Amino acid sequence: MRTNRLLAVTVLSVLGVTGLTACNADGDGDKANDAAPAASAPASAAASKPAAGGGLEKLTVEEILTKMRAANGKLTSVKATISVVDAESDVSGTVAADSSGNCTADLSIKDQGKFSILRTGGKTWLKPDAQFIKLVVPTANASVTNMIAGKWLTGGSMDSEAEGFGSFCDMPLEVLKSAGQDENGAPDNTGTKGEVKKVGGVDAIVLKVKDDEGSPMEAAVANEGEAYLLSVTSGDEGSMQFSDFNKPVKVSAPTADQIVDLDSLAGAAG
Repeated sequence: MRTNRLLAVTVLSVLGVTGLTACNADGDGDKANDAAPAASAPASAAASKPAAGGGLEKLTVEEILTKMRAANGKLTSVKATISVVDAESDVSGTVAADSSGNCTADLSIKDQGKFSILRTGGKTWLKPDAQFIKLVVPTANASVTNMIAGKWLTGGSMDSEAEGFGSFCDMPLEVLKSAGQDENGAPDNTGTKGEVKKVGGVDAIVLKVKDDEGSPMEAAVANEGEAYLLSVTSGDEGSMQFSDFNKPVKVSAPTADQIVDLDSLAGAAG
């Protein structure tokens, strides 16, 4: 099944993870008048008292992006809140991941169901709801569906399927570490400064940029504490907002009674 990787690619494409390329020459430019990042941005972005900072509005776009790249490059963990509107599949939810491979995620796909992801110690588990089982185990009859709904799945093709859905776990840090670069990974220091506003309770300077396909976007950079990228929005197509910077991602492997081995159910399915 290709749904897992296609959905990950959809999110990455909408948010232009190959870099935040500029829409104008360096300068103050026009104030950003597009819609602000969703009001539901997690308040945990400001959960701890920020270090001294601010003053980004006085800097050039090049200086802001240089600070942002330096801050993002040091990150070892982050939580992302995703909202993507696509002609085929709307995706929303949260992903918390660290650079050691630990990850927890709760995501939903419009009209297709919800699923959770756990990843730790090189192993990935997927827990689909009853609706989403139709995608990952299309041969499951009603009895099998009831048996495995709400359980962490393993065995057979599900192991590779879970690894594929684990692509969502890689997105948050990939987005942050590639932001402000061109498609070759070189710094791109051009853009247009917008207003200063709150994003998830944190002061932020808005930059008007374009994604790798030339579509307009807004990137909000923290104007207090470290200059992390707090959010990136692509008009009506979606957004990704970041919080819980460098907070531990605690993941425990599911216990045996929470796991269903699909190999043992192969005879019952379909």
